[in-house]
Amino acid sequence: MAQIEATFQMWPWQYWAEQRPAEIAIALGDANAGAVTWNWIEVTANIEKYAQRLVAQGVKRDQLVAVVAPNSIDVLWLLLAIIRVGARYVGLNPKLPSIALIEQLTVLGNDYIWCPTADVAEELPGRTITLMPAMISERLIPVMWQEHRPVTLTLTSGSTGSPKAVVHHAQSHLASASGLLEQMAFTADDSWLLSLPLFHISGLAIVWRWLYRGARIVVVEPELQQQALQWVSHASLVPTQLQRFLDSEYAQQHQLQQVLLGGATIPVSLTTTAEQADIECWNGYGMTEMASTITVKRANSSAGVGTVLPNRELILRDGEIWVGGNVLCLGYYRNKTIFSLLGCNDDDEWFATKDVGEWHDDELFIRGRSDNMFISGGENVQPEDIEQILLQHPAVNQVIVLPIDDHDFGARPVAILTTAQPLESYLIDQLVTYMSQNVAPYKCPIRYLALPECFTQNVKISRSDLAQWLALQS
Repeated sequence: MAQIEATFQMWPWQYWAEQRPAEIAIALGDANAGAVTWNWIEVTANIEKYAQRLVAQGVKRDQLVAVVAPNSIDVLWLLLAIIRVGARYVGLNPKLPSIALIEQLTVLGNDYIWCPTADVAEELPGRTITLMPAMISERLIPVMWQEHRPVTLTLTSGSTGSPKAVVHHAQSHLASASGLLEQMAFTADDSWLLSLPLFHISGLAIVWRWLYRGARIVVVEPELQQQALQWVSHASLVPTQLQRFLDSEYAQQHQLQQVLLGGATIPVSLTTTAEQADIECWNGYGMTEMASTITVKRANSSAGVGTVLPNRELILRDGEIWVGGNVLCLGYYRNKTIFSLLGCNDDDEWFATKDVGEWHDDELFIRGRSDNMFISGGENVQPEDIEQILLQHPAVNQVIVLPIDDHDFGARPVAILTTAQPLESYLIDQLVTYMSQNVAPYKCPIRYLALPECFTQNVKISRSDLAQWLALQS
């Protein structure tokens, strides 16, 4: 693939410290209401301070530093400092039980770890690092800016099977930001809320859009995120986050201009309500291996996911989506080695996503994952087809369809959903009637269950985890 022209000849924050030295780069709340802020000169100095602390504790280039923590300003500083010293950052979900964290870290073979919960940190592998200021003699950090240096590892969402550690260099992150911002307006005077976790590719993408544009990033405690949507111009949200904001008092007066939605199929009713509140909604299709968003469009009544963004390439082979381009990752990380995910042939530059799609009027439509399909009564059933129909019902906000074993049919679909009103017998009867009128009998769910609250907090719901929960409900 042709290489994109280098965007920066120095560390991005250094570039903006020269170009926009006094402009606010980071805010811990509403900058207009006296929140703590840092301009680009202060950001550059602070990254150097954090980098010096890492060097003093022995962190070296190409080593792996694991961060197990929710979003915070410390996590942001640490991410940037890890990159600055030439090491590699990997974020892990702090809500995972210790046994799952230990399993993931053992596979990763991390060199260092930072976890703000001391008792949890003691159980996890890796040398613990501290961010506390210390009396240290500053050392020269001889790592120069190189776009092709691997900088982040991101665990795939694990919607099916075990997560993989996806390696990206700075170039793929910046190419992702560049392509999206050719379609979605985001100026240097705008602000993007760090609304998604930095252990997920969608959260990392926010950071790289901020660095690419030299704009402002807003970091707040999780309990303040709904309120913070009043102060910022841009946010990346999952549908439940946007729905909660629109239902809150904060939506009455806000500065929010554009929202990039992801993580689930988007109800038209949600985006319509947002547009009525003067919030432009965008949705699309993306994946960890492609540094987040691949296709995008302004949300509308079409179930499609838009057109391919610059720096990405996408083709269909027998209905399966294959992708490539400058945003494609370097590979998967195992045993301290990066393994390419491409074919062995030099001319094979395409990655098979296992997603099934088709084109209609130059717009891509996702029909589901090939490995989600199941057979019911001899018929192939794609769960995503059922989900699309259910989401057109005005009471349904979010839905995942999974199969359960059936003696006569082999498998039957079950719908697990969030609804605008309590999922009681009256609504269930409505849904049963609605589905019988809109899909073939073998596609009609035989049960309707409320989605547990613990799953609604995730950027992307793990079908395998939800299937385990479903197995316990019978």
